[in-house]
Amino acid sequence: DNGQIFYTSPSIDLMGASVSFGVEYAPEASDAAVGDGEVSTSSNLYSSASGASVNLSYGPLSAGAYGYEIQSEMDELDMGARDGDAMGATWFVNYSAGPVSVGYQIAGIDNNISGASETANAAKKVTTATGYFESEQVSIAFNVNDDLSVGYGERTETYNAQAQSTADVDMESKKIEFAYTMGSMALKGYQIDTDNPGWDANASSDEVTELSLTFSF
Repeated sequence: DNGQIFYTSPSIDLMGASVSFGVEYAPEASDAAVGDGEVSTSSNLYSSASGASVNLSYGPLSAGAYGYEIQSEMDELDMGARDGDAMGATWFVNYSAGPVSVGYQIAGIDNNISGASETANAAKKVTTATGYFESEQVSIAFNVNDDLSVGYGERTETYNAQAQSTADVDMESKKIEFAYTMGSMALKGYQIDTDNPGWDANASSDEVTELSLTFSF
């Protein structure tokens, strides 16, 4: 955003854990690209924005959280476009023990966009849809040996219309991946299956498969 300020702290030792935090502030959250630190066009939808994060690691455990809020302008131009401030948050936790790593994360976004509820049988965009979005994901990775690793993950992203007359829509994804190295050769691949892509209950399931083979000389 225009002239946004970031601060990330150095790691702090706290009772054996390593902790760091970050804060951010944008006086004009118009989301326009600028150069040389100047302020470009203003927004009639939002004014300032702020966010904060914290990360912690303790032995095999690591965790973190981040949240932000964008203040709605709420003037005569904005009335009817927004119901209030936009906000979002996420937190995660990872645990590694030997060759196994497990991760879990949840997140939510509410842009407070006013208007009629979205229908379940149509594609939606996070930036323009009414209602709010939330997600939950879990993954596990396993190093079989020094040459082979495999991983699996699942994610459920829910569109909540906040209306009794409109059903929620879950976009569900599953991913499996592997990586194998032998000398100068590396073979990697993954497959992702997604149901209800774009939070469209009528959309066909989507499948993506990719393999890559590389050599180092």
